[in-house]
Amino acid sequence: MASLPETDVPPAGQLARRLPRLAARWHRHGAALSALSVRLAAAGLAYLLQIVLARSLGLAEYGTFSFAWNLVTIGGFLATLGFGQIAVRFLAQYQAGGDAGLAHGFLRAGTMVTVGGALAFAALGFAIFPWITAGYGETCSRVLAIGLIALPFFALSDFIEGIARSQGWTWRALAPSYLVRQGLIILLLLGAMALGLNLDADYAMMAALVGTLVAASLHLALVVPPVLRLFPPAPPRHAFREWRQAAGPMLLSDLAVLARQHGDLILLGLLAPPATVGLYFAATRIASLLGLIEFALGAAFGHRFARQARIEDPRAFEALYAETRRLTFWPGLLAAIALMVLAPFILQLFGEAFVAGALPAQILIAAAAVKLAAGPAEEALAMAGHPETVWRGQCAGALLTALLCLLLAGPWQAGGTAIAAAAGTVFTTLWLALAVRRHLGFQPFAARRSGEAG
Repeated sequence: MASLPETDVPPAGQLARRLPRLAARWHRHGAALSALSVRLAAAGLAYLLQIVLARSLGLAEYGTFSFAWNLVTIGGFLATLGFGQIAVRFLAQYQAGGDAGLAHGFLRAGTMVTVGGALAFAALGFAIFPWITAGYGETCSRVLAIGLIALPFFALSDFIEGIARSQGWTWRALAPSYLVRQGLIILLLLGAMALGLNLDADYAMMAALVGTLVAASLHLALVVPPVLRLFPPAPPRHAFREWRQAAGPMLLSDLAVLARQHGDLILLGLLAPPATVGLYFAATRIASLLGLIEFALGAAFGHRFARQARIEDPRAFEALYAETRRLTFWPGLLAAIALMVLAPFILQLFGEAFVAGALPAQILIAAAAVKLAAGPAEEALAMAGHPETVWRGQCAGALLTALLCLLLAGPWQAGGTAIAAAAGTVFTTLWLALAVRRHLGFQPFAARRSGEAG
């Protein structure tokens, strides 16, 4: 009996034929879609949070809270000393190679390093209080003191996120930090407003502390028990030298990234009043939406890059890179255009005074779009064993941003700061693109998928 054309196959038969293809597509891109959905939901919560903060605190108090929370965020990310990032690479490879002893050793060492690093950064934060008080006022020091209590729990969540990402556990990796923490802060702020309380930066930071504590506890419960079951009991083995050699450049890279992403805000705080800092911070929140796409693909494909690097097949690695870049390019371009058009209207939700941040937001959006066009160069280089190249590029971009900020932030305020930050982003992107070509053997802007290479 002749087979029917696919258009004549009954609906149930068509579905049966399509299910394997749909399953394959979900297997390839499901983690990326999950990560993107979490980050989109988190972005919605973040904007609701920023709107509530801006309207309840006022421009100056909002600027004070934003500055203090940025310092806590920087310390929390750096406190893992690079172990949060290399967890994706090493735990993925240990799981693929069945090396439970090294996995247990890494988990123990990473936890100790994270806790120790967090306490050290918190102590440093308390030590610079005289400088903070002199430059930003006593209120900022008081708000920062509350935030520093949250710093160790912030750092622990960051390390656990890396553990979960190493196994492709997208929701477990991202939901506590990006949904639960922000959601709790919003509920606490809205609850206080409903009770008629007079909100200030101190209360906002207390809400952030509670959200951070709950998020870290949830991260521990969701990730640690299953990852311990994944690796069979075995005597812990340690590869401190290898871990240190990988973590050192990642720490420097994180430091440079944070300096580039937050240094503009800190330098602007030295050269402009708190109201201008608050306006610029609101502009950066709009531009950061494009980073959701990059982050989602990094979270979904980072462990795949690590496993592919272990196989040492250059063509397959290039094909994976091309697949990831294809998923970032068009969504990123369309999102950039939409955000540039909508920036004034979004900022109006923060308050009339924030609309002046539309041009800085558009400058930052354009730079973020250039970064997306190059694909996941940073993730690919780090997972392929070239973290030192990543940190050099990030460091060069951070230095350029800082230099231009010092030159432009004073006379041009938020607009000049945006130009400095955008220049640093584009410079770093081009540096990493050249590094991909040199170390991985292909052009990131023209990477070819399987079937196209050769």
